[in-house]
Amino acid sequence: MTINSLLVFGATGTQGHPVVDAALEADLVVRAATRDIDAAEEKLSSRVDIVEADLHDGEAVAAAMDGVDAVFFHLPILPSAAETPVIVANVIEAARVTGIQRIVFSTSGYCGDDMPPGDFVGGLRRVTQTFLASGLDTVVLRPTLYLANLVWPNIIRDIRDYGRLCYPPLSEKRRLNWTATEDQGKLAVACLDIADSGEIIDIASPEPVTGPELCQMLAGVYGREVHYAPLSTDEFAEMLSHMASSAEVGRTVAGLYEGISALPGDGPLIDTDALEARFGVRLTPVSEWVEERLGALLDLYG
Repeated sequence: MTINSLLVFGATGTQGHPVVDAALEADLVVRAATRDIDAAEEKLSSRVDIVEADLHDGEAVAAAMDGVDAVFFHLPILPSAAETPVIVANVIEAARVTGIQRIVFSTSGYCGDDMPPGDFVGGLRRVTQTFLASGLDTVVLRPTLYLANLVWPNIIRDIRDYGRLCYPPLSEKRRLNWTATEDQGKLAVACLDIADSGEIIDIASPEPVTGPELCQMLAGVYGREVHYAPLSTDEFAEMLSHMASSAEVGRTVAGLYEGISALPGDGPLIDTDALEARFGVRLTPVSEWVEERLGALLDLYG
């Protein structure tokens, strides 16, 4: 299998953009699928071939895949879970028709084997099995919690105005690995060549931390004390419902955190040393991401 080109869905978003950057760094030919070409042209390198495609439109998805070797795909946030099977079916059928050599699918949330069942985890596991049973060459990435969630406007406002971190809705004693989307991008591109078809790979960034330890890191870039004051799961579900304009999204995603809370001891914990050694990439420690990536964003946007 020789992969020279990659199609990235959601290429201007939090997950897709880092994959585009990593693919360009690896000298791949990159195509970006988006619903807003003007926005993509502003955000992406001139080296990227930009095409318009709506995941609900099977013909458009196939047209976007035509002529490329591999695809990076993750589920967007959808108002209703009923849309998920339609989108996944469109991606799978288009990959069959166009002869895609490899799909790298990110679950966008943790659904590791240690997680108890629930709507969110069960949904991600069903999509995973749909891809693996499709007969297509697929590698699945299962990230933990995204560090990028720390730039949600309400989280930034709470820290800046009140010196409190209300996310994630987990115990202050729980130590866990976070995932930088930049690291997911590096690993997604590395998986085009290194991973075996059918693999499910749990991914994360180095330096597992507790909520209070994360607050100490945040204090350095905000220039003030930051205290860990996590929301309850119900409060978090309500907040997310407003952010996503969907009570179903809020309720379902909150189930992810209920599942994490039910894990015995710490976690999710991932062997990031093994990831770095196997895939030949350097992953970003959480403290470094907070200082450099988050710090730069705060300097840029205020």
